[in-house]
Amino acid sequence: MNTQPDAFINLQELSRSFIIDLKYATTDNFTGQIVPGYLNQKALLTLPAANALMSAQKELLKRDLAIKVYDAYRPVKAVKAFEMWAKSTSEDAELKKRFYPKYQRPELLELGFIALRSSHSRGSAIDVGLVNLKLNQELDMGSEFDFFDEISSNFHPLLSKEQRENRQILKESMELSGFKNYSAEWWHFSFRPEPYPETYFDFDII
Repeated sequence: MNTQPDAFINLQELSRSFIIDLKYATTDNFTGQIVPGYLNQKALLTLPAANALMSAQKELLKRDLAIKVYDAYRPVKAVKAFEMWAKSTSEDAELKKRFYPKYQRPELLELGFIALRSSHSRGSAIDVGLVNLKLNQELDMGSEFDFFDEISSNFHPLLSKEQRENRQILKESMELSGFKNYSAEWWHFSFRPEPYPETYFDFDII
């Protein structure tokens, strides 16, 4: 099926307050390429997950903070493209330095930084950061999105006090709204209970 199901919603149709920066719809990501399936800057989620995210956003806006979305629904074809990328022998030195300086591509698969199946494809997982609306800048989380390294784990000991606090604000806000954090990635959250726990969607984001 290549048609967006009725059970999915574009987050900006729900609220224009979300800041959308889908990295895989641009070349600003670890592959250096626009990823298959990402034809538009639309952050799609199942309706229950989107409503939960809206709940978190409302509370954060009271603190002059807003959710920035790096990724939401991810087509299966994109997940497969990541797998093929990780198995490739070619290399881009600048991208390696920026996103995975300690590892070779195949190790990203072996260590689980890149998964063969993604909860994003079930429509209720999301990758997010926070923006200070008064300063119009992202909060310092200690690493950027998709930095494949142990420091991306939520409570890494080398984080500064500010970085730990910023991650905690994000984590608490999301968890209070029904999301569960993946501890190895400060940015990754999954809504519980998932509406489609066994379904992996592959429609394009158009």
